[in-house]
Amino acid sequence: MIRVLPRPPVRSAGALACALPPRAWARALVAALLAALLATPALAEPLSNDLCMNCHAEPSLERSSGGTAYVDLAQLKLSPHGRLACVACHKGMEELPHAATLPEVRCGGCHQDAAVAIAGSAHRQAAGPREASCLGCHGTGHQVRRPTRTGTADCVGCHVRVTEQYRTSVHGTAPARGDPEASTCQDCHGPFHSIRLHTDPASPVYRANLPHTCSRCHANRALMTRRRITIPEAYALYTKSVHGQSKDPRAATCSDCHESHDLRRANDPTSSIFRTNVPHTCGRCHTREFAAFETGIHGQALRRGVTAAPNCTDCHGEHVVRGPKDPASPVVASAVNTTCSRCHEAQGIRETYGLPAGRLTTYRDSFHGLASRGGSKAVANCASCHGFHDILPSSDPRSAVSPGQLGKTCGKCHAGADKWATLGGVHVVLATQTSPILYYTRLVYLWLIISVCGGMALHQALDFIRKSRRHYRIYRGEPHPERSPGRWYVRSLPIERLQHVLLMVSFFTLVWTGFALKFPESWLFAWLAHLEAGFAWRSVIHRIAAIVMIVTSLAHLVYLFTRRGRGLIFALLPSLRDVREAWGNVLYLVGLRREPPAFDRFNYIEKAEYWALVWGTIVMTVTGLLLWFANQSLQWMPKWVLDLATLVHYYEAWLAFLAILIWHLYQNILNPDVYPMNWAWVTGLISEEQLRHEHGSEWERMEAEEAAKAAAAAKAEEK
Repeated sequence: MIRVLPRPPVRSAGALACALPPRAWARALVAALLAALLATPALAEPLSNDLCMNCHAEPSLERSSGGTAYVDLAQLKLSPHGRLACVACHKGMEELPHAATLPEVRCGGCHQDAAVAIAGSAHRQAAGPREASCLGCHGTGHQVRRPTRTGTADCVGCHVRVTEQYRTSVHGTAPARGDPEASTCQDCHGPFHSIRLHTDPASPVYRANLPHTCSRCHANRALMTRRRITIPEAYALYTKSVHGQSKDPRAATCSDCHESHDLRRANDPTSSIFRTNVPHTCGRCHTREFAAFETGIHGQALRRGVTAAPNCTDCHGEHVVRGPKDPASPVVASAVNTTCSRCHEAQGIRETYGLPAGRLTTYRDSFHGLASRGGSKAVANCASCHGFHDILPSSDPRSAVSPGQLGKTCGKCHAGADKWATLGGVHVVLATQTSPILYYTRLVYLWLIISVCGGMALHQALDFIRKSRRHYRIYRGEPHPERSPGRWYVRSLPIERLQHVLLMVSFFTLVWTGFALKFPESWLFAWLAHLEAGFAWRSVIHRIAAIVMIVTSLAHLVYLFTRRGRGLIFALLPSLRDVREAWGNVLYLVGLRREPPAFDRFNYIEKAEYWALVWGTIVMTVTGLLLWFANQSLQWMPKWVLDLATLVHYYEAWLAFLAILIWHLYQNILNPDVYPMNWAWVTGLISEEQLRHEHGSEWERMEAEEAAKAAAAAKAEEK
């Protein structure tokens, strides 16, 4: 209680004049004037601070309700309120001594805008029924301070934990590094007086608003450049992500990954986005995936401190995380193999951690890989067999690719896979001796292709040179036999020409669609691979062509039992004469013999073509059927047999294609004697001149037969 002496009673001026002697009257007049001054302060000038300080300068002065009533005038004068009178804030002092309890100070009387702003703020709600506690942030009215830009000095009084987190965060330590543009409390939460709870939809830090709040800085290209932010497009990338486009109010925002106040750099081991901490951060929402990842080989490696082991962001991306069905996602079915190969095909990672090499190559060369390269969306990829998050090595019994689980894993696509015979290796490297049967089969085929096709090419080149020189001599005017067609002879019947056409069309269709599977990226087959992505057109066409070839071959087999067919097959049987004629023709082609051999109905070139066709058709049919009905095949034979069938089918296709290209097409198109084409396959006829030149022995025999018939007819007429 502040004690003030009582004032004397006030009397009128007339009464004083009558009752008092002159000396007493003078004293009474002075007392009356002094009493009038003390009794009516509201009608005069406001009380001065000096008058208030008569009492409030005493440090021991206390309030009746408890607490000090001492005022440090020097501190008051240094504050923004230093020029104000005490009564400007402390109302109810019109009479002295003033009441023991004065009305509460109302800052809104002067700071009306702030009062309106704070009325709906989080701080006003926290203050309860009392007016928002301005003193909590600004200090007492006598020592009020202006808020600093960082705001932590003002916020720490109530928000101790979060301000301490902020001070050690990227934003909080930036000012110490001389960054004047570092984010402060106010930059995220909004102006101090209008700060709202994070659960308020109007708050800048409300979940739905948070990305936009962060974008004020992180979408400012100029600011990002000045501050050398590593990922300047973070906000733009986030808006394209599955999180940024989600309508789910629980979808991850910036603070879910980066923390709200304890935001740290990615290279800080305590950061929520440090490599080894990323799975835990993502696991806050994706609990099931995190549990699976922790049991997998990648999660185990991260726990051991292997920072090169992949975490969530390595596979799914960082800010631009896309859904697994998004065509642009790194984990969409068509992209999984590429995503996995970034580590498993990286030489440094493989060598450091002892990972097997060639996994992507062997997959790409397998049927699954070829179909995937062709655009198939249903074919198995890395994750189909190895799993997504709980990937384990094949030596672990829990692994999806362990010997005990492999049948079940394959059975997800191939019904009855658990009943298959021995599966053997999945990633088969043909170029190594770890699979000797496949290795040597491939080696034999490579040498066969090189030697056979090389020999064919050399033979045809010599043939072309020899015939070109002969035609050049004719062009220069050298004498030559009259080249008139003369008579025409039947070379093939319509049924034989139909077989040839069906065989030709089905063969080239098989070659085209088969190589489209092996080389889907090539411009020759890219359009067909594109169709494969929508529907398996390539495989359907390939199988139809295979059926046409098989049916044609069977029809030809039946035809061989006819009278003409038997004649054809006997004429096509190889003999020692073919060896002699081949050697003689080679001597002719190299200039060591003047005339070529006189060939019979079929020369060694045509016989080699026919029996190569028979062999190739049988091999391609058997291997093709094994691959076509792979599920059934694997129930009776180990997987290496199918691997062998795949290898043989591929290299036999190359051998057949090159043989047709070098041997057959040259013989009937590029051959100077028949160019631009030997039309016998269309008309079935061969001219006498061509027959005499290409099949001299047959022509002589036919001439002899005709002469004998003519002689017999003449003899019969004579009789």
